[in-house]
Amino acid sequence: MMRDAETTPGSRGRGVVESQSGEEPFIRALRTVRERYEGKSITTRELLRVFEEQLPPSLWYEGKKSLDWFYQGWINGTAIPKLELQAVKYTDKAGSTAISGTILQKNVTNELVTSVPVYAAVGGKALLIGRVFADGPESQFHLTAPSGTQKIILDPNQTLLTRVH
Repeated sequence: MMRDAETTPGSRGRGVVESQSGEEPFIRALRTVRERYEGKSITTRELLRVFEEQLPPSLWYEGKKSLDWFYQGWINGTAIPKLELQAVKYTDKAGSTAISGTILQKNVTNELVTSVPVYAAVGGKALLIGRVFADGPESQFHLTAPSGTQKIILDPNQTLLTRVH
């Protein structure tokens, strides 16, 4: 999630993939954990706070630089969603394709928030076009993809814990 967040088209962090140290946010967070807590105990909350320090703006749920949504749903929660697309529409514009639709999270509570990577199928390859915060059972989205895109895929690299059937 942190690795691709800064490279997502349209994200506020676009083009700022690495810091002056040449490391991406996830690696910077791991380095900070090691430096700060080497030889010490660390709680889950402390670990998440270090990751929040490196959290790219595109992963700020509801405009907050916080991973509380992740802690509540994915650490304290027990739901494993099945993700589906519904009512996807493609509209060609000058040099791009506007895509809108709904992401369904089945088998979840209303409180589960999932940062879902969305890819466009372009020329036989999957190209990341954005992340959508699926908040509860149904979440609408609007993204921009390369011109001529006619298919999108949710999490083709299986980076999320989800149900397949």
